[in-house]
Amino acid sequence: MMLASCSGSTNATGPEPPLPTGQGGSLTLWQTTNAGCYVSDNAPCSTSTPAGTNPITAVAAFSISPPPTSGSSSNYLVTGDGAGNVTAWTVPDSSTSPPSTSLSCAKPSSSSIQGVAATYTSPTTVVYFVSAGVLYADFSSTPCSTTSFNSIATTGSVVGLTVANGYVYGVSSGGKYFSIPAGTTSSSSVSPSPLPNLPSTAVIGGVTADANGLLFVTDYANSAIYAYYANGGSLTRINGTLSGNVDVTNPKAITTVYAPYGTSSGCSATGPCEFLYVTNYSQAVVQLVLSISGSGPSTSIGYTEFNAPYTDCEIINPLSMASFVDVDASSNPLQAPWVFIGQNGEVSGPCQGLSSGTTFGNGVTAYNLTP
Repeated sequence: MMLASCSGSTNATGPEPPLPTGQGGSLTLWQTTNAGCYVSDNAPCSTSTPAGTNPITAVAAFSISPPPTSGSSSNYLVTGDGAGNVTAWTVPDSSTSPPSTSLSCAKPSSSSIQGVAATYTSPTTVVYFVSAGVLYADFSSTPCSTTSFNSIATTGSVVGLTVANGYVYGVSSGGKYFSIPAGTTSSSSVSPSPLPNLPSTAVIGGVTADANGLLFVTDYANSAIYAYYANGGSLTRINGTLSGNVDVTNPKAITTVYAPYGTSSGCSATGPCEFLYVTNYSQAVVQLVLSISGSGPSTSIGYTEFNAPYTDCEIINPLSMASFVDVDASSNPLQAPWVFIGQNGEVSGPCQGLSSGTTFGNGVTAYNLTP
């Protein structure tokens, strides 16, 4: 199935022309005040104290359909920080204000959260997180609304968790992965396996997956992105490696968005697009559109950098990104944000409405996609 089509000259000479800006699918900061703060580490953003206490080390975004409570939003943002806190935020889907309420998940230790992911199988929402090398599950009808949680497995350190084709996957910086069936809330046995066909010099920086079972990892050491197909808890390397792009140098955090509307950014005029966003060595976000053909383990992926990298003062050493993977501009007319970046540290203003010398950071910034 072809999701997007990319085009370009194959016989051009001389330096590459500069990338355009403002293309459809490119990131725009959702809130341009208060240093772009959407939520702090475990509290709403405050104009008087725009800096959180602990660095954001993991983020995840997911949707529940139908919502667990009549009239409530079905969209959630989950954050993990450097002190072991996991917080679930309700994302207002028809508001121009950031979240004001949250629920704290279980906190089995004060060790940094290394990855978060969430799944929903009626009537239970499960928030997964890794802390001190152990995978935990916090489960309830509404994310983190009770204290029900279990230790699932000893997994070792990870750089992230993601959900693909009914399984939760965790990936380590050393290039190993584990999986458990989504919805698992009891103790399980996991045996990490090497990512297939991975270079021996690889250092994995981040992981994400789309709604069709395609999983992407960044290789920080070799400045590359690799693609896999997830099926039954296993991963198969597919034809879809990006390397040699100078903007994708030392990639780390990564997330993907499927947007069912046409844009001018290398997609067909009326067809859908799948976008990939990845942070690089300069704390900029490289913006890619994917051309996807075939299916399952026979899928092939091409990458086109359609817009200049997004960079601005609010991005601070990001370790994690998240997004609502399937967004519809017709039902969500640029109100709730779609992409989130965790800020891992603090700096001083000026930045996005903050005066010089004001400290900010240790929070999450949010972004829309240019239609």
